[in-house]
Amino acid sequence: MNQLNSFIFNSDKTTPRRLGAALHVAAWVLISLVAIDVSINLLLAYPSDPKVTSPSRLRLYFEYGRSTEGQLARMTRADRSQTAPITLSGWYDPLKVEEFSSKSQNSIVTFYGMSHAVRLGYALGRTSDRYTPRIVGAPGAPSNWSYGAYLRDRGGGKSRAAVLAFMSQTLPMITTLSAMTWSFDLPMPYTEDRFYLEHAVLQVIHPPYSSFEQYVEAFSHPEKWSAVRGVFATDDSMYNSFISRANILDHSSLIRLLRRAYAQRFLRNARKAVLDGTGFQPNSEQIKVARAIIHDFARLARSDGVIPVIFLVNNFGYSDYLFQALSPVLREDHIPYLSSHTIAPPGDPRSYLPDSHFTDEVDDKFARALVSIIEASQSGYAPD
Repeated sequence: MNQLNSFIFNSDKTTPRRLGAALHVAAWVLISLVAIDVSINLLLAYPSDPKVTSPSRLRLYFEYGRSTEGQLARMTRADRSQTAPITLSGWYDPLKVEEFSSKSQNSIVTFYGMSHAVRLGYALGRTSDRYTPRIVGAPGAPSNWSYGAYLRDRGGGKSRAAVLAFMSQTLPMITTLSAMTWSFDLPMPYTEDRFYLEHAVLQVIHPPYSSFEQYVEAFSHPEKWSAVRGVFATDDSMYNSFISRANILDHSSLIRLLRRAYAQRFLRNARKAVLDGTGFQPNSEQIKVARAIIHDFARLARSDGVIPVIFLVNNFGYSDYLFQALSPVLREDHIPYLSSHTIAPPGDPRSYLPDSHFTDEVDDKFARALVSIIEASQSGYAPD
């Protein structure tokens, strides 16, 4: 037998063996992965009680990546006393307003926005004996939620000034309908008005539900929730069905980790389409909508005899890109504003807390500056 025939003969015998060995290894790898997956789900199961908000780090880590609907199902109970606290926050109906006792001669300043705006309201209460804060806020609220809250409240009919907050990190979310689509690691079911421009005029799409009870009713009925999905898919710029929809893959801890990696990339790319290393894209829908909201907010507030003030939160590491993007409408309409970069440089970590908020000292400086802005506006002067 020559060498070529010998090689062919031996190959015919060894190929099935090699294939069998490879399949044997693959089977054991698969069995091992399934065993690891099952073990993780059993040993590090996330607490079933929706009111448990501080599980261990390992439990939290392996919960990451569960679909938005899967997380909401774990958190939501129809009974308000049993549901996760985060599911009760941010609803338009009823609109939660935090009132503060005040002297009869004090002027009221109403704040609309995220926790940064809430903290500014508290700082005003600490630093001023002439102005009393009134706060309408939601966790992480993007400015479309804030403006929707303002339209439902209009300062309560008694505010001297109204402060509408915008923030670098959440401006890309201004074209969404709910915090459940852009806050993947901690989805919040509260909804937001979706504003858009039609022939340069600001229009609004109201969310499919606006109260906790309406949300529970829709979420617990598949047909109604299917209709909600359709609205989100059509009108929410950050809705993604693979991230959002619950399915059997939620039971796999390994698939959950892969989904989380996908979600992070998806949301990162959605942000980059609006904000890149050079600043906000002026021709993006988000910037156009933000400018239109500012314009209409100022017009409506002034028609009510209320001083409009825009609070710009330039997050750490974001330079003053937010101010650069929104300053044209502020100057064109002579709208009073407080931009954080004038007091807390966005590149200086000493002004910020680890959770992205400003320090109390910085918030107090903002509050004093806000008083000066309001008083200058009352005298007929508005900053350029």
